[in-house]
Amino acid sequence: MRAVANTAPSRFPSRFGRVGRVNLGAIACLAIACLAIVGGLLATAPQATAGGLTPTDVIFDSITGNSPTGSVSASGSTWQASQFITPDAGDEYSLRSVVLNLSNSPLGTSFEVAIYDARQDGSEPKDRVGRALLAPQTIVIGDNTFTPGPSFPRLNYGKEYWVVVKGQTSAVSWSTAGATGILAPPSQSGALTAVRLNNGEWNSSPATGNPYMVTVTAVAVPEPSTWAMGLAGLGFAAVSALRRRRRQG
Repeated sequence: MRAVANTAPSRFPSRFGRVGRVNLGAIACLAIACLAIVGGLLATAPQATAGGLTPTDVIFDSITGNSPTGSVSASGSTWQASQFITPDAGDEYSLRSVVLNLSNSPLGTSFEVAIYDARQDGSEPKDRVGRALLAPQTIVIGDNTFTPGPSFPRLNYGKEYWVVVKGQTSAVSWSTAGATGILAPPSQSGALTAVRLNNGEWNSSPATGNPYMVTVTAVAVPEPSTWAMGLAGLGFAAVSALRRRRRQG
């Protein structure tokens, strides 16, 4: 009797291989898409320069191009504040740093730097945003970088905020650039400076008249809907690629 070959095992590897190729193709598509997204994020992520800042991160700057011509003193009862305005775009902003140029009369060793939101008309600080910023280990004459701690709230777009400096056990001297001080970018031309007296009242004036020397950097954070649309597009592309491979197989 002639033996009859069983062809099932030969068909099984063929189907298994085809399914394997389809799955591998889908995985490859997903991997390529993920790499593209990561590459895009890396390409748009802020790149540090020698000074630690990039122009695209700077949303307020009255230090670059200026030299100290005077100073204002911030004590426990007399607070000093400099306004900045976040870009008018459909994103929130994550604060990176606040750089203060400090003088030496007095320099100050115990003081607080914080971000405040603004009154409805933007003319003066209202409430503190998050916790006070973290100070560098050593305070020096010149530029000092203060950073937000973990879970610092994001800033809204197109809004006025204030950098507020107040002394604690000692006063601190914040450098000013004089009446010809440069403010950048141009969107900050309407910014203000303010002083809070011991009676709690704020007095404000145009920052161009006597700008306090400060640089604020922040990074735009896409809205959740933007991320959702991107992920939905990625999923649609992966499914379409899988269907095409099945039709071709």
